[in-house]
Amino acid sequence: MAGLSLIVVFAALAGLSGSINGIVGFRAGWGLGNALFIATSLAVIVASATGGFAGAIVLYEAALGLGIAAGPLLGGFLGNLSWRGPFFGVAVLMAIALLATITLVEPTPKPARPTPLLAPIKALRHRSLLTMGITALLYNWGFFTMLGYAPYPMELSATRLGFVFFAWGLLLAFFSITGAAWLQRRFGTARSLYGALTVFAVLLLLIGVFTDNRWAVIVCVVASGIVAGINNTLTTQAVMLVSPIERPVASAAYGFVRFIGGGLAPYAAGKMVDHWNIHVPFIIGAVVVLLGVAVLSTGHRPLAAADAAMAAEGPHSAPDDVAGEIADEFGGAPDAIDLEKEIRTH
Repeated sequence: MAGLSLIVVFAALAGLSGSINGIVGFRAGWGLGNALFIATSLAVIVASATGGFAGAIVLYEAALGLGIAAGPLLGGFLGNLSWRGPFFGVAVLMAIALLATITLVEPTPKPARPTPLLAPIKALRHRSLLTMGITALLYNWGFFTMLGYAPYPMELSATRLGFVFFAWGLLLAFFSITGAAWLQRRFGTARSLYGALTVFAVLLLLIGVFTDNRWAVIVCVVASGIVAGINNTLTTQAVMLVSPIERPVASAAYGFVRFIGGGLAPYAAGKMVDHWNIHVPFIIGAVVVLLGVAVLSTGHRPLAAADAAMAAEGPHSAPDDVAGEIADEFGGAPDAIDLEKEIRTH
Protein backbone atom coordinates (compact mmCIF):
# COMPACT_ATOMS: atom_id res chain seq x y z
CA MET A 1 0.00 0.00 0.00
CA ALA A 2 2.88 2.37 0.75
CA GLY A 3 4.46 1.54 -2.62
CA LEU A 4 1.23 2.15 -4.52
CA SER A 5 0.70 5.43 -2.67
CA LEU A 6 4.17 6.66 -3.68
CA ILE A 7 3.51 5.76 -7.31
CA VAL A 8 0.23 7.70 -7.28
CA VAL A 9 1.87 10.80 -5.80
CA PHE A 10 5.00 10.86 -7.96
CA ALA A 11 3.23 9.94 -11.20
CA ALA A 12 0.86 12.86 -10.65
CA LEU A 13 3.78 15.18 -9.84
CA ALA A 14 5.54 14.08 -13.05
CA GLY A 15 2.40 14.96 -14.97
CA LEU A 16 2.36 18.40 -13.35
CA SER A 17 6.08 18.97 -13.95
CA GLY A 18 7.25 21.74 -16.23
CA SER A 19 10.73 20.40 -17.07
CA ILE A 20 12.59 17.25 -18.09
CA ASN A 21 14.67 17.39 -14.90
CA GLY A 22 11.50 17.53 -12.86
CA ILE A 23 10.15 14.43 -14.57
CA VAL A 24 13.44 12.61 -13.99
CA GLY A 25 13.40 13.51 -10.30
CA PHE A 26 9.80 12.45 -9.80
CA ARG A 27 10.51 9.21 -11.64
CA ALA A 28 13.06 8.45 -8.92
CA GLY A 29 10.34 8.67 -6.27
CA TRP A 30 8.10 6.62 -8.55
CA GLY A 31 10.85 4.01 -8.69
CA LEU A 32 10.92 3.81 -4.90
CA GLY A 33 7.21 3.03 -4.95
CA ASN A 34 7.78 0.35 -7.58
CA ALA A 35 10.51 -1.18 -5.44
CA LEU A 36 8.25 -1.44 -2.39
CA PHE A 37 5.43 -2.92 -4.45
CA ILE A 38 7.52 -5.43 -6.42
CA ALA A 39 9.38 -6.65 -3.34
CA THR A 40 6.14 -7.48 -1.52
CA SER A 41 3.41 -8.17 -4.09
CA LEU A 42 4.78 -11.55 -5.21
CA ALA A 43 5.06 -12.78 -1.63
CA VAL A 44 1.49 -11.65 -0.90
CA ILE A 45 0.13 -13.40 -3.99
CA VAL A 46 1.95 -16.65 -3.22
CA ALA A 47 0.71 -16.55 0.36
CA SER A 48 -2.89 -15.72 -0.61
CA ALA A 49 -3.41 -18.01 -3.61
CA THR A 50 -5.29 -21.27 -3.06
CA GLY A 51 -4.25 -23.00 -6.28
CA GLY A 52 -0.70 -23.88 -5.26
CA PHE A 53 2.67 -22.21 -5.57
CA ALA A 54 3.17 -22.77 -9.32
CA GLY A 55 -0.34 -21.53 -10.06
CA ALA A 56 0.28 -18.38 -8.05
CA ILE A 57 3.44 -17.62 -10.02
CA VAL A 58 1.64 -18.16 -13.33
CA LEU A 59 -1.20 -15.89 -12.17
CA TYR A 60 1.30 -13.21 -11.14
CA GLU A 61 3.23 -13.27 -14.42
CA ALA A 62 0.08 -13.46 -16.56
CA ALA A 63 -1.33 -10.41 -14.78
CA LEU A 64 1.92 -8.56 -15.39
CA GLY A 65 1.77 -9.54 -19.05
CA LEU A 66 -1.77 -8.25 -19.48
CA GLY A 67 -0.81 -5.00 -17.78
CA ILE A 68 2.24 -4.65 -20.00
CA ALA A 69 0.03 -5.29 -23.04
CA ALA A 70 -2.62 -2.73 -22.13
CA GLY A 71 -0.23 -0.10 -20.75
CA PRO A 72 1.51 1.01 -23.96
CA LEU A 73 -1.78 1.04 -25.87
CA LEU A 74 -3.50 3.20 -23.26
CA GLY A 75 -0.36 5.31 -22.98
CA GLY A 76 -0.38 5.85 -26.72
CA PHE A 77 -3.96 7.10 -26.72
CA LEU A 78 -3.34 9.37 -23.73
CA GLY A 79 -0.05 10.56 -25.23
CA ASN A 80 -1.85 11.69 -28.35
CA LEU A 81 -4.01 13.94 -26.18
CA SER A 82 -1.12 15.36 -24.17
CA TRP A 83 2.36 14.30 -23.05
CA ARG A 84 1.04 14.68 -19.51
CA GLY A 85 -1.74 12.17 -20.17
CA PRO A 86 0.22 8.95 -19.53
CA PHE A 87 1.50 10.25 -16.18
CA PHE A 88 -1.97 11.15 -14.96
CA GLY A 89 -3.25 7.84 -16.35
CA VAL A 90 -0.74 5.97 -14.20
CA ALA A 91 -1.77 7.97 -11.14
CA VAL A 92 -5.46 7.10 -11.67
CA LEU A 93 -4.78 3.41 -12.33
CA MET A 94 -2.52 3.06 -9.30
CA ALA A 95 -5.13 4.83 -7.16
CA ILE A 96 -7.63 2.19 -8.29
CA ALA A 97 -5.10 -0.52 -7.44
CA LEU A 98 -4.53 1.03 -4.02
CA LEU A 99 -8.26 1.16 -3.32
CA ALA A 100 -8.65 -2.46 -4.45
CA THR A 101 -5.78 -3.54 -2.19
CA ILE A 102 -7.28 -1.77 0.81
CA THR A 103 -10.76 -3.23 0.30
CA LEU A 104 -10.19 -6.66 -1.25
CA VAL A 105 -6.85 -8.05 -0.02
CA GLU A 106 -7.00 -9.82 3.33
CA PRO A 107 -4.76 -8.18 5.94
CA THR A 108 -1.49 -10.05 6.37
CA PRO A 109 -0.23 -10.62 9.91
CA LYS A 110 2.90 -8.85 11.01
CA PRO A 111 5.92 -11.17 11.14
CA ALA A 112 6.76 -12.59 14.54
CA ARG A 113 10.31 -11.27 14.15
CA PRO A 114 11.32 -8.13 12.26
CA THR A 115 13.50 -8.72 9.22
CA PRO A 116 16.77 -6.72 9.24
CA LEU A 117 17.12 -4.14 6.49
CA LEU A 118 20.26 -5.87 5.15
CA ALA A 119 18.69 -9.34 5.12
CA PRO A 120 18.15 -9.34 1.32
CA ILE A 121 21.80 -8.41 0.75
CA LYS A 122 23.01 -11.11 3.14
CA ALA A 123 20.69 -13.60 1.45
CA LEU A 124 22.84 -13.33 -1.66
CA ARG A 125 25.41 -15.48 0.14
CA HIS A 126 23.21 -18.33 -0.99
CA ARG A 127 24.87 -19.13 -4.31
CA SER A 128 21.81 -20.37 -6.17
CA LEU A 129 19.86 -17.19 -5.34
CA LEU A 130 22.82 -15.06 -6.44
CA THR A 131 23.12 -17.09 -9.65
CA MET A 132 19.45 -16.53 -10.52
CA GLY A 133 19.79 -12.83 -9.67
CA ILE A 134 22.84 -12.33 -11.91
CA THR A 135 21.16 -14.27 -14.71
CA ALA A 136 18.12 -11.99 -14.43
CA LEU A 137 20.37 -8.91 -14.33
CA LEU A 138 21.95 -9.91 -17.64
CA TYR A 139 18.57 -10.76 -19.15
CA ASN A 140 17.15 -7.42 -17.99
CA TRP A 141 20.07 -5.67 -19.67
CA GLY A 142 18.90 -7.01 -23.00
CA PHE A 143 15.21 -6.60 -22.16
CA PHE A 144 15.46 -2.92 -21.19
CA THR A 145 17.71 -2.21 -24.16
CA MET A 146 14.95 -3.51 -26.41
CA LEU A 147 12.21 -1.75 -24.46
CA GLY A 148 14.05 1.57 -24.40
CA TYR A 149 15.54 1.75 -27.89
CA ALA A 150 13.53 -0.48 -30.25
CA PRO A 151 10.81 2.21 -30.60
CA TYR A 152 13.27 4.63 -32.25
CA PRO A 153 13.98 2.70 -35.47
CA MET A 154 10.27 1.81 -35.76
CA GLU A 155 9.45 5.52 -36.25
CA LEU A 156 5.79 4.99 -35.36
CA SER A 157 3.18 7.27 -33.86
CA ALA A 158 2.40 6.84 -30.15
CA THR A 159 -0.79 4.89 -30.91
CA ARG A 160 0.80 2.55 -33.45
CA LEU A 161 3.72 1.95 -31.13
CA GLY A 162 1.17 1.11 -28.45
CA PHE A 163 -0.37 -1.53 -30.71
CA VAL A 164 3.05 -3.12 -31.29
CA PHE A 165 3.68 -3.51 -27.59
CA PHE A 166 0.05 -4.52 -27.05
CA ALA A 167 0.67 -7.53 -29.30
CA TRP A 168 3.96 -8.18 -27.53
CA GLY A 169 2.28 -8.09 -24.12
CA LEU A 170 -0.53 -10.43 -25.18
CA LEU A 171 2.02 -13.01 -26.27
CA LEU A 172 3.91 -12.50 -23.01
CA ALA A 173 0.76 -13.11 -20.95
CA PHE A 174 -0.35 -16.12 -23.00
CA PHE A 175 2.99 -17.90 -22.91
CA SER A 176 3.43 -17.10 -19.22
CA ILE A 177 0.42 -19.35 -18.66
CA THR A 178 0.77 -22.01 -21.36
CA GLY A 179 4.28 -22.12 -22.76
CA ALA A 180 6.21 -21.99 -19.51
CA ALA A 181 4.30 -24.86 -17.89
CA TRP A 182 4.52 -27.07 -20.98
CA LEU A 183 8.24 -26.52 -21.47
CA GLN A 184 8.94 -27.08 -17.78
CA ARG A 185 7.14 -30.44 -17.83
CA ARG A 186 8.83 -31.53 -21.04
CA PHE A 187 12.38 -30.20 -20.67
CA GLY A 188 12.77 -28.99 -17.09
CA THR A 189 13.33 -25.46 -15.80
CA ALA A 190 17.03 -25.16 -16.64
CA ARG A 191 16.83 -26.34 -20.25
CA SER A 192 13.69 -24.29 -20.88
CA LEU A 193 15.45 -21.16 -19.61
CA TYR A 194 18.53 -21.91 -21.73
CA GLY A 195 16.29 -22.04 -24.78
CA ALA A 196 14.21 -18.96 -23.94
CA LEU A 197 17.25 -16.80 -23.18
CA THR A 198 19.09 -17.98 -26.30
CA VAL A 199 16.12 -17.23 -28.56
CA PHE A 200 15.78 -13.80 -26.95
CA ALA A 201 19.46 -13.14 -27.64
CA VAL A 202 18.97 -14.13 -31.29
CA LEU A 203 16.01 -11.74 -31.60
CA LEU A 204 18.09 -8.91 -30.13
CA LEU A 205 20.88 -9.71 -32.57
CA LEU A 206 18.43 -9.60 -35.49
CA ILE A 207 17.16 -6.21 -34.31
CA GLY A 208 20.76 -5.01 -34.16
CA VAL A 209 21.57 -6.27 -37.66
CA PHE A 210 18.31 -5.13 -39.30
CA THR A 211 17.76 -1.94 -37.32
CA ASP A 212 17.13 -0.01 -40.54
CA ASN A 213 14.23 -2.31 -41.47
CA ARG A 214 11.15 -1.17 -39.55
CA TRP A 215 9.17 -4.37 -40.08
CA ALA A 216 12.05 -6.60 -39.06
CA VAL A 217 12.30 -4.70 -35.79
CA ILE A 218 8.54 -4.88 -35.20
CA VAL A 219 8.37 -8.63 -35.87
CA CYS A 220 11.34 -9.35 -33.57
CA VAL A 221 9.93 -7.19 -30.77
CA VAL A 222 6.49 -8.83 -30.94
CA ALA A 223 8.02 -12.32 -31.12
CA SER A 224 10.16 -11.60 -28.07
CA GLY A 225 6.96 -11.57 -26.02
CA ILE A 226 6.85 -15.36 -26.37
CA VAL A 227 10.23 -15.98 -24.79
CA ALA A 228 9.80 -13.13 -22.29
CA GLY A 229 6.65 -14.78 -20.94
CA ILE A 230 8.38 -18.14 -20.63
CA ASN A 231 11.48 -16.66 -19.04
CA ASN A 232 9.60 -14.48 -16.55
CA THR A 233 7.46 -17.32 -15.18
CA LEU A 234 10.23 -19.91 -14.98
CA THR A 235 12.75 -17.51 -13.47
CA THR A 236 10.34 -16.33 -10.77
CA GLN A 237 9.46 -19.92 -9.90
CA ALA A 238 13.12 -20.89 -9.82
CA VAL A 239 14.06 -18.06 -7.46
CA MET A 240 11.48 -19.22 -4.94
CA LEU A 241 12.41 -22.87 -5.32
CA VAL A 242 16.18 -22.73 -5.00
CA SER A 243 16.24 -20.39 -2.03
CA PRO A 244 15.67 -21.78 1.50
CA ILE A 245 14.96 -18.34 2.98
CA GLU A 246 11.70 -16.49 3.50
CA ARG A 247 9.89 -15.57 0.29
CA PRO A 248 9.77 -11.78 0.91
CA VAL A 249 13.53 -11.75 1.58
CA ALA A 250 14.26 -13.87 -1.50
CA SER A 251 12.00 -11.69 -3.65
CA ALA A 252 13.67 -8.49 -2.40
CA ALA A 253 17.18 -9.88 -2.92
CA TYR A 254 16.36 -11.08 -6.42
CA GLY A 255 14.67 -7.80 -7.35
CA PHE A 256 17.61 -5.78 -6.07
CA VAL A 257 20.08 -7.62 -8.30
CA ARG A 258 18.01 -7.95 -11.45
CA PHE A 259 16.93 -4.32 -11.66
CA ILE A 260 20.55 -3.20 -11.65
CA GLY A 261 20.51 -4.39 -15.26
CA GLY A 262 17.27 -2.55 -15.93
CA GLY A 263 18.73 0.64 -14.52
CA LEU A 264 22.09 0.58 -16.26
CA ALA A 265 21.07 -0.72 -19.70
CA PRO A 266 19.14 2.32 -21.03
CA TYR A 267 21.88 4.71 -19.90
CA ALA A 268 24.61 2.55 -21.42
CA ALA A 269 22.60 2.14 -24.63
CA GLY A 270 22.37 5.92 -25.01
CA LYS A 271 26.13 6.24 -24.64
CA MET A 272 26.68 3.51 -27.25
CA VAL A 273 24.39 5.28 -29.71
CA ASP A 274 26.26 8.55 -29.14
CA HIS A 275 29.68 6.96 -29.65
CA TRP A 276 28.83 4.46 -32.40
CA ASN A 277 25.33 3.95 -33.81
CA ILE A 278 21.92 2.53 -32.90
CA HIS A 279 22.89 -1.00 -34.02
CA VAL A 280 25.46 -1.45 -31.26
CA PRO A 281 23.23 -1.51 -28.12
CA PHE A 282 21.15 -4.40 -29.48
CA ILE A 283 24.20 -6.43 -30.48
CA ILE A 284 25.81 -5.85 -27.08
CA GLY A 285 22.48 -6.73 -25.45
CA ALA A 286 22.44 -10.05 -27.29
CA VAL A 287 25.95 -10.86 -26.07
CA VAL A 288 25.02 -9.94 -22.49
CA VAL A 289 21.93 -12.20 -22.55
CA LEU A 290 24.06 -15.10 -23.83
CA LEU A 291 26.41 -14.44 -20.95
CA GLY A 292 23.36 -14.90 -18.75
CA VAL A 293 22.90 -18.39 -20.20
CA ALA A 294 26.48 -19.21 -19.22
CA VAL A 295 25.89 -17.94 -15.68
CA LEU A 296 22.65 -19.90 -15.39
CA SER A 297 24.40 -23.11 -16.45
CA THR A 298 26.42 -22.99 -13.23
CA GLY A 299 23.14 -23.48 -11.36
CA HIS A 300 21.87 -26.44 -13.38
CA ARG A 301 21.95 -28.97 -10.53
CA PRO A 302 19.78 -27.11 -8.01
CA LEU A 303 17.25 -26.29 -10.73
CA ALA A 304 17.07 -29.93 -11.74
CA ALA A 305 16.72 -30.92 -8.09
CA ALA A 306 13.91 -28.39 -7.64
CA ASP A 307 12.05 -29.83 -10.63
CA ALA A 308 12.42 -33.35 -9.25
CA ALA A 309 11.23 -32.32 -5.79
CA MET A 310 8.22 -30.45 -7.19
CA ALA A 311 7.27 -33.44 -9.33
CA ALA A 312 7.54 -35.78 -6.35
CA GLU A 313 5.55 -33.54 -4.02
CA GLY A 314 2.84 -32.63 -6.51
CA PRO A 315 1.48 -29.26 -7.70
CA HIS A 316 0.55 -28.05 -4.20
CA SER A 317 3.92 -28.61 -2.58
CA ALA A 318 5.31 -25.80 -0.51
CA PRO A 319 8.28 -23.97 -2.01
CA ASP A 320 9.98 -23.80 1.37
CA ASP A 321 9.91 -27.60 1.65
CA VAL A 322 11.34 -27.98 -1.84
CA ALA A 323 14.03 -25.40 -1.13
CA GLY A 324 15.02 -27.27 2.00
CA GLU A 325 15.46 -30.49 0.02
CA ILE A 326 17.78 -28.93 -2.53
CA ALA A 327 19.58 -26.30 -0.45
CA ASP A 328 22.78 -28.30 -0.19
CA GLU A 329 22.95 -28.94 -3.94
CA PHE A 330 24.85 -25.69 -4.38
CA GLY A 331 26.83 -25.62 -1.17
CA GLY A 332 24.66 -22.75 0.03
CA ALA A 333 22.73 -24.42 2.83
CA PRO A 334 25.11 -23.56 5.70
CA ASP A 335 25.08 -19.86 4.83
CA ALA A 336 21.32 -19.90 4.39
CA ILE A 337 20.81 -21.61 7.74
CA ASP A 338 23.15 -19.14 9.42
CA LEU A 339 21.22 -16.28 7.86
CA GLU A 340 17.89 -17.70 9.01
CA LYS A 341 19.26 -18.05 12.57
CA GLU A 342 20.56 -14.49 12.44
CA ILE A 343 17.19 -13.15 11.29
CA ARG A 344 15.38 -15.03 14.05
CA THR A 345 17.91 -13.86 16.64
CA HIS A 346 17.31 -10.23 15.75
